[in-house]
Amino acid sequence: MKPFSGLALLKIVDSWPNFLREPAAYRCWMKNYYYFMIEGYPKPFGYMHTSILDGLNLSSSWQIDKKRRTLTMVRGTFQERTQVMRETLLQAVTEGQTTSPRKFYDEALRVVSCEGKHVLDMDRSGLDTFGVTSFSAHMIGFVNDGNGIKYWVPKRSSTKPTVPNKLDSTVAGVIRSDEKPFDCIVRKTVAETSVPAEYVKANTISCGAISYQMSITSTGNPGCQHITSYLYEMEFKEGVVPRPENDEVDAFTLMTREDIMIALTNGDFVANRAMVWLAHFIRHGILTPENEPDFLKINQGLNKEHDMFIVEDL
Repeated sequence: MKPFSGLALLKIVDSWPNFLREPAAYRCWMKNYYYFMIEGYPKPFGYMHTSILDGLNLSSSWQIDKKRRTLTMVRGTFQERTQVMRETLLQAVTEGQTTSPRKFYDEALRVVSCEGKHVLDMDRSGLDTFGVTSFSAHMIGFVNDGNGIKYWVPKRSSTKPTVPNKLDSTVAGVIRSDEKPFDCIVRKTVAETSVPAEYVKANTISCGAISYQMSITSTGNPGCQHITSYLYEMEFKEGVVPRPENDEVDAFTLMTREDIMIALTNGDFVANRAMVWLAHFIRHGILTPENEPDFLKINQGLNKEHDMFIVEDL
């Protein structure tokens, strides 16, 4: 059995080169991407892989600069930008290119600038198409029966369009445009576990946030994901048991910490859920500077700043 390595798990998730430490490698890497720009803003909002751009039929609301490798939306108001993005994603899903999103969710999410300004709403299908920053909420649910802590771990449904049959956080969801992180985790917990909202609100604890970057889409194609996740924990007290309420989860299983570590090492979890579990292990003193030689690197990798920028003259 392979030994548990937090840094190895992190590198599987976030392999994006660091510009300051590896400028040559970063420049070479970014030759495969275009910068998603919005007219009037100097910094990119996301990174789009060239294979995704090649599969899109774009309207006159977009301009492509092949020299600077920019894809710019040229509509000016919040409502206009939101409508252009909606039409672009609907067309991409309808045309069904292999690099395009497979499903239009009709679920509006915020797109924000590096300074935090809310500039448009985007359907969930566009997150890793355009490589923008996504905001999600994750909850780890546990049981303390006097014999140690065990965790409720769901197995994703075989019908899930992304990463089916894998293990997951107890509850996870993307935060909608009009939603606060806590409201999202309450909504998703009720929907996925059948636990009443009143119990969730009274027993859920905020535990910080993580941020990182991925070089694939949610379907495993080359792409970009900038991810920020708000973290929560909730104790399932005696008599409170999660039961699948919708078609997203096949079943919940109680697992020990050792079970979790083995499953993470074996690749049984959705790959980037390792980031949620690593943060949990650090928060509870399971991973420490004394037992984890890469403790600082793991912490740094869990807190990447999504400060997007253009590298000229690639």
